[in-house]
Amino acid sequence: MHPLSNAILAISATMMFVGIIFMGTGTPVPLFDSQEEDEVEFVFSGLNTNLTFEQNEPKINNGWAIYSFGQYLDDDGDGYWDDCGIVQISLLNESGVSYFYPQCGNSTQREDVPDMIYVGQLCYDPVDENSSRCTDGNYTFESNVFVKLSQEFEENPDRSIISGIIDWFSDGLSTGRTLLCSSIPLLFLGLISALLLSDEEDEAPKKKRGGPTAEWRAYSLSGQERGGDGRPKAFSRHSEKKDIFRKPRKGNVRGGVHKSGGLYLDGWTDADSDAAYKKKVENRRNRDDS
Repeated sequence: MHPLSNAILAISATMMFVGIIFMGTGTPVPLFDSQEEDEVEFVFSGLNTNLTFEQNEPKINNGWAIYSFGQYLDDDGDGYWDDCGIVQISLLNESGVSYFYPQCGNSTQREDVPDMIYVGQLCYDPVDENSSRCTDGNYTFESNVFVKLSQEFEENPDRSIISGIIDWFSDGLSTGRTLLCSSIPLLFLGLISALLLSDEEDEAPKKKRGGPTAEWRAYSLSGQERGGDGRPKAFSRHSEKKDIFRKPRKGNVRGGVHKSGGLYLDGWTDADSDAAYKKKVENRRNRDDS
């Protein structure tokens, strides 16, 4: 199989395995931020204050969510939370119109804030989309109980398709969905490339040299190839001066017992060598005469 096909199949198999693991276990990919809901951030806590409403793009301002201390209990069974019915809130502007929308029904329960219940919304009615919304300006807020306000925004549905695709892709990366979906077409691409591509690569033809070739060798003059004088043998062999008329020395030149049996403590000298040579010549003459 072609190396490119092997690489594509290995990558697709890895992406599919990782995507199935993270989607099956519900664990977000650690390389990306998960899309889990963040903790509620409150912009005001108390009984009364002045609020400024501004509608900015690209998100839609849904006003403020109101939370009060209490529990989601309906002891009387009227379909409304008991602790929500005692809350009295007003949000007025210069015209005197109130933009408080109570949300005490049993279907409005929120569990995002511990020990507190969701009692209503300012400037926006989640139940009725056609209700009046706040316009840009200043508002006076008053409450008979201690409450906390959290400003809420909603994604604009009129945003571009490209931004929606980007958000869908980034959300899929955190949950593993994008890895699993991307591995499927990549797997088919690897299978197609395995069928079309050949594993035999075309080798470039080698150029043949014509005629005789010369072989060059480099000889290094290392320390082992040097003579006693420190110079390379190739030079010391030719630069050494040899005396062709010098008679070679024989015997032990450092003193001791010579092979002829004599003891020469001072060493074998040239005179000893000449005397031994003359004696050898005389002995030969005596043998010839006899």
